[in-house]
Amino acid sequence: MSNEHEKSPKDAVLVTGGTTGIGLAISLRFLAEGKDVYTLSRRGEDNVEELEALVKERGLPRPHVLKADVADRARLVEIAGEFEQAGVRLRAVVGSAGINIRELTLAVSDEAIRSILDINLYGLIATFQVFGPLALQRPGSRFIAISSLNAIHGMKLRAPYSAAKAGVAGFVRALAIEWGPLGATVNSIAPGIIETPLTRGYMAAHPERRAAGIAHTPVGRLGSVEDIAHAAVFLASEGASFVNGHTLVVDGGLSAGSSWW
Repeated sequence: MSNEHEKSPKDAVLVTGGTTGIGLAISLRFLAEGKDVYTLSRRGEDNVEELEALVKERGLPRPHVLKADVADRARLVEIAGEFEQAGVRLRAVVGSAGINIRELTLAVSDEAIRSILDINLYGLIATFQVFGPLALQRPGSRFIAISSLNAIHGMKLRAPYSAAKAGVAGFVRALAIEWGPLGATVNSIAPGIIETPLTRGYMAAHPERRAAGIAHTPVGRLGSVEDIAHAAVFLASEGASFVNGHTLVVDGGLSAGSSWW
């Protein structure tokens, strides 16, 4: 770990998948709150133009970007060791790394299924296992996972993804029981239909589905990455100290029901 990291404030937030989309918005929001942010990304310092532009535009300090695949436990262990050696004390761990491959269940490849499960579910479990001991050294630590509306609301072309995200919600509930007595809270956020770099291309190719998403969301718009970032900051705050084992659905009311009948 560089000297720059060693000189950083000791209380920090770790965000996986934090250089793009929802993870980037969460990283920036914590930076705006005055937190020291470490973000893990499979791309590392590659393709961080959006991050650089937003940090400059908002006058924020730059997050520490570390290259890591959350499905690579050995790399996570290596980084945790560097944190411990540098005296970094994690205040919150946010598991935001995730992928989705839209395909019919009978057509989705075995490789795609394993990738979805490895990154969305195994990677989250490994992240919390590896970095948990650093955050649990003091009471008041926060663990936040990004689940999905698909964990509770089935959608076509997303069966393996839905299974992984439902697993995330179940994992959070069980872990809240284990770590609550240690002074921690463990929660997840289930975003609805959010405009991100990953979904933007899909929506551009299928404008009718974007329109349908808006039509089925009672507030009349799609979600933004900022909507999810605000929820993450809340769950990490003192104001959420009695919220534990909960999945906060941030979907504009889409899962509440519909008016078609």
